[in-house]
Amino acid sequence: MANTFLTPQIIAQEALAILRNQLIFAELVHTDYANEFVKVGDTITVRKPAELIAKDFAGSISAQDLTEQGVTVKLDRFKDVSVSITSQQASLELRDFARQVIEPAMVALAQKIDEDLANFIFEKSSGSVLATSASPQNLADIANVGKKLDIAKAPLQERHLVLSPEHKYRYALTEILTKVNFAGSNETLREALLGKVYGMQTYMNQNLPESTSSAVGTAKEKFSVASASGGAVALSGLSTATATVKIGEGFVYEGQLYRFTANGTGSSNAIASIAVSPAFPSGVSATEVRMVRLSSSVGFHKNAFAFVIRPLDLPMGAPRASVVNGEGLSVRVVYDYNQSSKTDTISFDVLYGIASLRPELAVAIQDTY
Repeated sequence: MANTFLTPQIIAQEALAILRNQLIFAELVHTDYANEFVKVGDTITVRKPAELIAKDFAGSISAQDLTEQGVTVKLDRFKDVSVSITSQQASLELRDFARQVIEPAMVALAQKIDEDLANFIFEKSSGSVLATSASPQNLADIANVGKKLDIAKAPLQERHLVLSPEHKYRYALTEILTKVNFAGSNETLREALLGKVYGMQTYMNQNLPESTSSAVGTAKEKFSVASASGGAVALSGLSTATATVKIGEGFVYEGQLYRFTANGTGSSNAIASIAVSPAFPSGVSATEVRMVRLSSSVGFHKNAFAFVIRPLDLPMGAPRASVVNGEGLSVRVVYDYNQSSKTDTISFDVLYGIASLRPELAVAIQDTY
């Protein structure tokens, strides 16, 4: 079938199916979806899953209101992948078009969604476990994650542990994590699934925040960041008076991973200014953040966080466009044509936000050695 028959509707439907099969984190958290069109930056209210309390029966019932509290979420994550296709390339059949155009675009979008969720969960998790041993047979770190979820009274079902590649091969050398379970209907989840340990279904994900440094600084756990001039940051509350940070290490602030682009050494537990990438926003006063040192992993219950997605409105100036919704996801496809270069441009975009619902039901594993 020639590409001239590929309508935006057909492409969007194919894109939606591929996107869903590429996601990991979005399948593990609470998903809030509605089909009303919104604009970038809109703030909406989503419902938190209701909580009820079992009470002693003393001759008469005590009815509880089924109250679902709301959480405001700003839909400020607007991601786009645009592809230019020449007239010669436009003769692709649907099968090749899906493989050569749609699939790479959806893989890129899925990776960005997973990266945003991974950063956000790592940053907002109330609990933390400090990994202090590199022994491949030592599952004490993972046991402590399960313990913290137990203490937080996380429901026993739908607990998840997502390991970074480094942590996968550190912990998964034990037999309990090397037995692969084939369950569920999502191909990406099946391939990422490692097994169940300490009550948590365990996965591997390559988008968790980690250091790219070949050296390891001495700063550990948490510190505070504030805006400095030129997109740099000021650090305070370092773990030791002369703690060091290395190029490639970093921290997560508001779901964004910032990496140091210079080495730094503390004085009186602080560094007055150190460059980061991307540039840090101005006007931020001292805010505590979690250090990204070596590698990181997260354990959480499904209701700790929410992935909130809404369909984008159809653009008024683009007659060839379509929005397809389904299974808690939405993708918009927009065609444009440049007559001078005889090139079609196809844009795939999604709009979403991420919210903390019960961050006390989440634990981050941090490397500190």
